[in-house]
Amino acid sequence: MNNRIKALRKNLNLNQGEFADKLKLSRSHISSLENGVREITERIVFDICREFNVNEEWLRTGEGEMFVQSNTFSLDEKAKQHNLTELEIDIMRGYMELPTDTRNNLMGLLGAIYNKHSETAISTEVDPTEVEVEAFRQEIKAEKKGKTLLALDERDRESS
Repeated sequence: MNNRIKALRKNLNLNQGEFADKLKLSRSHISSLENGVREITERIVFDICREFNVNEEWLRTGEGEMFVQSNTFSLDEKAKQHNLTELEIDIMRGYMELPTDTRNNLMGLLGAIYNKHSETAISTEVDPTEVEVEAFRQEIKAEKKGKTLLALDERDRESS
């Protein structure tokens, strides 16, 4: 497995330091792995496969392809499947062409908006007891103003 890690790193055109950074390890740790000085842990195998889309069977045994053969994504195919308009397609293409940091900022903003609305939706679930209490509150206010409001009528209006 040591030689395959080195072969993978060279195939990716990364030096030991760059390879190590992506795995959150030190350069010397990678050197020790490649030279058989250190044991290759399950975590390292998992991290290499996840980070570089490596076929785990190849990494462990040398059999099969070096990289996982993934399904390709076609924006045109998805656009047809979901009946996207030209504007929607242009927005998607424009998004993909944005720099990574801009996309990350945009996703953070959209995530915050989504979370805000999710929390609002959760907090707006109507509790029947709260509706009745509010109806009584309104009835008391109305009585103070000389008006009569039946709490039950108010509750019935709220629920319909």
